Amino acid sequence: MSNASMPHEMLEKEFCVQFVCSSCHAAPLELMQGVIKSIQEAAESGIITWDCKYEEEVMVIPYDHFHGGDNPMQAEECSHGGLK
Repeated sequence: MSNASMPHEMLEKEFCVQFVCSSCHAAPLELMQGVIKSIQEAAESGIITWDCKYEEEVMVIPYDHFHGGDNPMQAEECSHGGLK
């Protein structure tokens, strides 16, 4: 997962991409249901955190902004034949 509000040159750096979840028992769609539920709950109530630049508490309200991808797993989950 990456932060859509970051500049494009920062998104290309490995340390700006965050690992979200993994399971050897749950299917990919089940994992995404949990991720989406967490994002929706955070969007409804907000997340109180600390802004180290301005040294004050802030409320972050995330939103889900998904982009299409080009990997085989996404093509399979979307019942898409891919670019073959």
